[in-house]
Amino acid sequence: MLFFERKRETKNPIIYTEETCQTCNHKIKRIFQDGDYIYKSGSTCEACPGIAMTTAIYGEYPAEKRKKSEG
Repeated sequence: MLFFERKRETKNPIIYTEETCQTCNHKIKRIFQDGDYIYKSGSTCEACPGIAMTTAIYGEYPAEKRKKSEG
């Protein structure tokens, strides 16, 4: 009997890239694209005319939808 058995994930995680503006510190979360890497700069900030830099790349598992029991 295993007390510490992890629940096996059946779905692949969704990979995200987080960019942070160097001027106003506004954070932008988007889906990972090929060629993304940490400290990559180049995209413009949505909140100001500053330049955003990639500060994090991570994965999140999609939330499972629970079925409502009828009855």
